[in-house]
Amino acid sequence: GGTVSVTTRKPLDFKKPTLSFTASAQNLDTLPGWKPRTSVFGATQLFDGRLGLMGNVNYDRVLTRGDFVDNNAWALLGDFDNSAEKTLDYYSQTYGKAVSDYIAGFDTEASCATAVTPDSSLLTTAQTRTACESQWYDYSPRVPRYRVWTRDDTRTSAEFTAQYKFTDNLSAFVTYQKNKREQVLNDINYGTGLTNLDPLNRSANACARVTAATAQSVPGVKVDANHNVTEYIVGDCLTTANRGGNNAFSISSRDFKQTNDSDYITFGANFQNDRWKIDFVGARGKTKTLNLTNNASVSFNTPGLKVTIDPENGSAPVFTFAQGFSPADAAAVNQWQIQYRPSDSKNSEDQYKIDFEYRADLPFLKSVKFGGRYSNAETGGYGYGGFIVSGGANLASALDDTVIYANSVNSTATVVNGQAVDQTAAILGNAYQTTYWNSTETWSRAFSNALFAQAMVDLPDNFYYGGSGLPNSWKYPSFNAISQYLDTSHFNLDNLYTTTGNDGKQYNQIPYAVTEKSDAQYIRLDYGFPLLGRDIIGNFGVRRVHTQTTAAGQYTRRETRLVNGVASTAVVANTLTSMTKDYTVYLPSFNIQGWLIDNRLSARFGFAQLMARPLVNYLMPSMTCTINYTNDGTSDDGPDSCDAGNPALKPYRANQYDLSFEWYPDSDTQLSAGFFYKDIRSFYLSSRSNLGQQDVFGDGTLYFYNTYVNGDGAKISGVELTAKTAFTWLPGLLSGLGADVNYTYQKASDVGVYSGVDGSALPYPGLSKSSYNATLWYEKGPISARLAYNYRSGYLLTASDTLGQPVFKDATGYLDGKFTWRPGPQGLSLFVEGKNLTKEDESSWAGDTRLINSNYSGRRFFVGASYKY
Repeated sequence: GGTVSVTTRKPLDFKKPTLSFTASAQNLDTLPGWKPRTSVFGATQLFDGRLGLMGNVNYDRVLTRGDFVDNNAWALLGDFDNSAEKTLDYYSQTYGKAVSDYIAGFDTEASCATAVTPDSSLLTTAQTRTACESQWYDYSPRVPRYRVWTRDDTRTSAEFTAQYKFTDNLSAFVTYQKNKREQVLNDINYGTGLTNLDPLNRSANACARVTAATAQSVPGVKVDANHNVTEYIVGDCLTTANRGGNNAFSISSRDFKQTNDSDYITFGANFQNDRWKIDFVGARGKTKTLNLTNNASVSFNTPGLKVTIDPENGSAPVFTFAQGFSPADAAAVNQWQIQYRPSDSKNSEDQYKIDFEYRADLPFLKSVKFGGRYSNAETGGYGYGGFIVSGGANLASALDDTVIYANSVNSTATVVNGQAVDQTAAILGNAYQTTYWNSTETWSRAFSNALFAQAMVDLPDNFYYGGSGLPNSWKYPSFNAISQYLDTSHFNLDNLYTTTGNDGKQYNQIPYAVTEKSDAQYIRLDYGFPLLGRDIIGNFGVRRVHTQTTAAGQYTRRETRLVNGVASTAVVANTLTSMTKDYTVYLPSFNIQGWLIDNRLSARFGFAQLMARPLVNYLMPSMTCTINYTNDGTSDDGPDSCDAGNPALKPYRANQYDLSFEWYPDSDTQLSAGFFYKDIRSFYLSSRSNLGQQDVFGDGTLYFYNTYVNGDGAKISGVELTAKTAFTWLPGLLSGLGADVNYTYQKASDVGVYSGVDGSALPYPGLSKSSYNATLWYEKGPISARLAYNYRSGYLLTASDTLGQPVFKDATGYLDGKFTWRPGPQGLSLFVEGKNLTKEDESSWAGDTRLINSNYSGRRFFVGASYKY
């Protein structure tokens, strides 16, 4: 319910003029070269110490890179192995326990043909039989791919503070901070997809669409004993877009700039005398972020592509291409596309805080502290846009709609063998669609081949996971090389804020907006008294927090169809929405501490009620529902889905109890044990959960509904053990050694979060049962050194991914080290630092060998020097 307060030194805190310089260079093992990092700091006092001035300037250029092997998610599309054994018993949060138990009661797939609906208000008999058969469907990887994501992040910041002492009791300050962050983001993806069964279509079957009913007859599919697809072969049909081997493999590259500018003004005053201390702080912050996302992709016809998921190789996907149909073959290219997705956001916040302390120095009451805080935070911006201004006279038809286009652009070229001209004129999308601004054209094979030679560039460095069947490198498309040949007339900001509708009139795009106002007041009493010859100290108090959140958004229904052979998504209906959420909470706290043995053994106990508000974007009253018609453009191919915010999301609330003991056996050593218990009354999951199929609009149409949800009633208990010591008793140079170790064990019960797959209880999201930090350090003479290892056990990453499956993250451990030498003159330090010295990577799983992804973020080194005088 409060805020984190970080108090830094002010200019008058420095006893003498101070100036320091730091310069360093950093290198990541997955990228070539070293990048600079510098900072300058200075502080001085004028007018007999009444005016203090302080400033610092920082420049930092950081290159980061993540290498991924990825299966994205695991879908149940069909029964490939024809096994008599179920993959799982049926369970549906949407239909409830009675329906789920009825369907799960069928023991053979054949017997599902006799199933009838147990509740016609929830599902039909046909849906019941399909649900029953799905118990024998096998898990298949949804998007097998490799990814290389790089970030070139340049940050420049400057902060200047002036402080003036009016009297010995009263001083005031003002600080101005300016930050500029420029990022160049490049996301390279290399892979295929099995989001439906169409990639398995074969000419031997007249290119008929593979369905769940015919999946058993598809050749080349291998399934392990746990019903996981470990290999499949893409079909050889090429005549229909996105079926068989048509566009079955793609390489894409998002390569764009994002600029962030922020300004902060902070001001305050401090008054202090024998009895009173008063602190006032006010702040005004503004941030503007402009994102110019683009994408370049090239799609290949890859009939006969074999995709293998090998558990012996970390379950990474391995691609084996048929001769002449690989991403290295220009003749296999079928489609080129570029995209543009600009967005603009602005954030501002005003904060004011005042704290009073009265030192009573009474026998029991030592001091009284009270104060208040007020904040007003506003977030707004423009995204993809697009809106139906008027449905026209004929509500059953879109032809007479008045619309403004979405501010997102797709420009696509399809390669046509035998075409004589290099390029045909671009065809634009229909004027009544609230779709992307689409342009489509066709290119000759010769023209495509020539562009392939110049537009495909190498990875900046080898792929970290290369080897054992995975490529060490590959080529990816350059946006700049491709965009000069496609329509980019709308690749600008002309339609981000205002745009021209299909009626020729100017309209404002509809921004999103969130305002959160909060005011808080508190009172705290500090006490102290003797008990059995021991001094007892502590405090108790209460904080009142009032929060009001107002947000505006849209409910949007979209359809994804094939337009000129290209998947295109259009808005077919939308409604403006808004919400206001208002609540007040009271948060008491109590703490007590005393020495059980003077200066040797102390004990502390504390109780507090805690609250943390959800992020405002979780509360947005926005929902986007998409109906998928992409396979043939006419019939609903599903799955249809809705992604939504949750205005009813409750804040995190908990009662927390802490008991700790600290023992100081000598002046060099501390041993402590802390016991904690949290009774969590409500918490929220940090990613959307799939709630199954819901009748969102009350019209009988079911959508897979994804939104943010609360968990209730979890209880977390644990213990934290800490040991710190300096080995001063060792002889000579070894006396500079020391060690710090802490270990935490925690467990959760009554979590109330359940798997959408089988209804089983899940652990508390993000909670590792065990974690520890171990640091070995050295401080003596001109040498400082530190080696630290941080470990946490595996944990639940998300309770429900896009397909409703829980995802778990593996245990990880990171080793970091730093060495500093002060050779002289005084104030000069030279240092070298390394992070992730053991080259740890991270993996997440949806069960047994079902890899979601593994990623490696690199080993980083720093070398540098600092000088202070």
